[in-house]
Amino acid sequence: MNKKAHSFLTTLKKGTSLVLLPLLFLTACAEVIELNIEEAADRIVIYGRISNSNNANEVTIARTQGAERAQLPVSGATVRVIDNNDVARLFVETEPGLYVLQNSDAPGEFGNSYRLEAVVDQQVYSTAFQELMPVIAQDELRYEIGVQRDITASGASISNDVVNIFSDSSLPNDLPEKFFIRWEIEEAYSTLTTVLPVFWFPRAPPQQQCYIVNKLGGDNIFLLDGRQIRNSQLNNRKIISRVIDNSFQNKHYFNLIQSSISEENHDYWEKVKTLTVANGSIFDSVVGELNGNISSEDPTEEVFGFFEVIGIDTTRLLMTNNDIPVFFVDPCLFLGDKVPPLLTVPFGCVQCLLDEKLIEEECLFCFTISNSTSRPSYF
Repeated sequence: MNKKAHSFLTTLKKGTSLVLLPLLFLTACAEVIELNIEEAADRIVIYGRISNSNNANEVTIARTQGAERAQLPVSGATVRVIDNNDVARLFVETEPGLYVLQNSDAPGEFGNSYRLEAVVDQQVYSTAFQELMPVIAQDELRYEIGVQRDITASGASISNDVVNIFSDSSLPNDLPEKFFIRWEIEEAYSTLTTVLPVFWFPRAPPQQQCYIVNKLGGDNIFLLDGRQIRNSQLNNRKIISRVIDNSFQNKHYFNLIQSSISEENHDYWEKVKTLTVANGSIFDSVVGELNGNISSEDPTEEVFGFFEVIGIDTTRLLMTNNDIPVFFVDPCLFLGDKVPPLLTVPFGCVQCLLDEKLIEEECLFCFTISNSTSRPSYF
């Protein structure tokens, strides 16, 4: 599991009273809540979810630490999700501040309702019941190869080959009066480390294969309020433009993740989008007050975060090297005239290659690549 995806960051801007609180569900985004500087520290922040998927049930807990200090992960909490039949599902701590549904417990089921209960330092934090709604739309993905042109800050014209991803979504004819959907997009691809000349580096690390999963288009999350639509087709929606690079050398997946969400969840994300449109990308700091759905048993305590109960369905688009009309130069392939510089370091000194910046660290240890994770089940 990608640790960076679960990391917390709290930033208090100098000269202001703003605390940056990241919203980490399927995509990383940021929410800024107005606080007095003196009150910025020691606030509980809880984010999480339960779903019908076996791979999307987790809760993160942290405390704010005040000005210009990262949030402190909270360990030792008791985290349960309780359904409407009073069956409790236990979430166990797998790393500081990250609690994941234990393997022996089943994920959520459509039609049931769930609430969060977390005990931190003998203080109880909870949510109201939310129903896990089934997924409504059927999605299909397609791609087009194109060129993206831009102007640099210096006024130079540049162009990049890109993959444009489009989505078609079909809705049933007998739509419920009220439903809400969120779509997000991610990519997943594999990469291989280099093979060093064995005659000079006999103890070099063996070749490794790593898998990278990135969230894309965080500022282009699609929200649908079902009260405002009766059409059965939502076609030709452009989801993302992705610059073509070495990540397309092997299998490259685009995953469109559809979530059935509650009205409260929809309204929460609408506020996030409104704030980020006014202030920049979802990954940027935004200004405004954004309340979640988690409360403390102490009515005077202010708690930040959101716990969602969602139905999930994922549509995948696989692309391979054969789909890309671009020649790739592998920066980690050392052959021919790229070998002699490697031999300038002492015999067998792999670390020297890094110290001398002759090889990028990710060419030797691909797990150092941002968002590197275990092998996805669909690879």
